[in-house]
Amino acid sequence: MKYINRHNIHIRKQYDGYTFIWLLSLLLCLSACSSGGSDDAEGLITGNTSNTKLYIYVYAPQEIQATRAAYDGDILPMTNESSVYSLQIWVFTHTSHQLLGYYSSTEPSSLSSSTPYELIQLTIDESYAQTEEANREHVDVYVAANVKNSNCNLTLDQQTTQSALEAALIQKTTADPFGLTAPVSAVTENEGLPMSGVVRNLPVTGTAPVLRLDNGGQIATVSLIRSVSKLRFAFSRKTGSEPLRINSIKLNTEMLPMAEYLFMAEADPYDRHTCHIDTGKGYETGTPNLLSAAISEVATNDEPVQYAWGYDEVPPNDYEWRIENAALNNLLTQRYFYLRESDKLLQGEIKYQIGEGEEQTATFRMVDNGGFSRNHVWTVYAYQAQTKLHVVVANVTPWKVVEEDYDFYNW
Repeated sequence: MKYINRHNIHIRKQYDGYTFIWLLSLLLCLSACSSGGSDDAEGLITGNTSNTKLYIYVYAPQEIQATRAAYDGDILPMTNESSVYSLQIWVFTHTSHQLLGYYSSTEPSSLSSSTPYELIQLTIDESYAQTEEANREHVDVYVAANVKNSNCNLTLDQQTTQSALEAALIQKTTADPFGLTAPVSAVTENEGLPMSGVVRNLPVTGTAPVLRLDNGGQIATVSLIRSVSKLRFAFSRKTGSEPLRINSIKLNTEMLPMAEYLFMAEADPYDRHTCHIDTGKGYETGTPNLLSAAISEVATNDEPVQYAWGYDEVPPNDYEWRIENAALNNLLTQRYFYLRESDKLLQGEIKYQIGEGEEQTATFRMVDNGGFSRNHVWTVYAYQAQTKLHVVVANVTPWKVVEEDYDFYNW
């Protein structure tokens, strides 16, 4: 898998494989107020601190979005991967780390419906709002969705400091929701997948009562992307051939890290296209079977090889459409797994049986290290031809290096 670490200054909410992009536009409009604010570093904003409101418009376009792949194609939203059930926002001063505002909601967001946007109001520090623009400290904004102890082993609230957010980890515990002990093969209803976004060191321009988070004269946006990675396996066999049974799927040991950071780091080489893990926590030493039960019946089609990456020259996004449409039409059998991201050369094995024959083993591996990063999907396609299972790994196309800013996609 290949990609270019290209920093994108227009920060957007984006998802991988067939997931639509949510633009988290931060429009800061301040209403008139009278009370003063707290200036404690990494302090807690109380209800009496200020009545100044910070209005954040959260946009969630429902239409198909353009990809950032090798051509200007479209992707279809997968609402189960992009649903927001809880949302938290922190606004800190960049240098002094003072908490200026906090927002939290545990209600299902209207972003998960057909509503195109949601208006969120934050009470912010009044002394900051009244500071002249020339002297106003830049801010850092952190956004977390679906992040809580039940699905990420994290507890975040209004008292969480900026340093704690920077150090926050999605890590293996007894429950291990995004590791290998209990592989996540479907998005849990009413919990969703963990998402995060951060924008740092941006100026707040204008004068009260109308301020905005500025990005070179444009309203700044914050990317809210899925924090975990996605592994897709697809299987098929030729019509009329002997039955194919998939007994197990395993990753090799030392493939997945024990912990990854919730938020991306600021400095290179970290950006949306790389992994940000805590290598000091080590890597998984046990690799149980990803399948909860063997796949006893694999879908058939007349020409399984046509679904192999590289069979013909199609753009990456067209290949995704081909896989998804084939699965919808029962021409392929596929399984998804959501796991912690990894900087390793991900590889493993598939145990299978054809007809009444003996169990056989097929191996798979990525092309390059570090491709299994957050917001990405890695596809492994295996099809039966004669008496063996042929495994084809889809490569990730390089990022399109052009002046225009393309939307992020798993390719």
